[in-house]
Amino acid sequence: MKMIRTIRAGVVALALATAAGLAAAGNGVFDRSQAPAALEGSWRVSITPHMCGDPSVRFTPVDSYLTFGAGGTLLEPTSNPRLLPDQRSPRHGYWERIGRTTYTAVLEAFVQFSTEPATPRSYVRGTQRVEQQIELVDADNWTSEALVILHDVGGNQVPPSGCTSAVAVRMQ
Repeated sequence: MKMIRTIRAGVVALALATAAGLAAAGNGVFDRSQAPAALEGSWRVSITPHMCGDPSVRFTPVDSYLTFGAGGTLLEPTSNPRLLPDQRSPRHGYWERIGRTTYTAVLEAFVQFSTEPATPRSYVRGTQRVEQQIELVDADNWTSEALVILHDVGGNQVPPSGCTSAVAVRMQ
């Protein structure tokens, strides 16, 4: 009789543990530690600006580094040749997991001074914000699409706001 109670208690405990595990796995909530390959670390990124709505209209690619820190921090210096030295601060931001291999990231930087003379492709003093969706391809590669939004010091959106596509390789 005692053995039957022990077996029943074990079966009940196993059933409860299994149900709790399935409920937790099925709730659609992800965190950085559940990724097939952690996004944390430094990545070499090739960014191609393009016209939003028409990716066939592309501009000169830009090389960059992105460093994804534990806890969701994000840092990015850039080599954008359209920016003058020290015209833009490094971008700072955050990232989070939103799917099994999908992440979202937001970065912001200060544009320290305007480019003179002003042209549609020049930069105006204010801020630059990047809202990016990242898809992890494998442990060492990802792709992304992003919206780049520039604001002047008064908060008005200004050109050259637009879109980008990117590919990244983990730094080894």
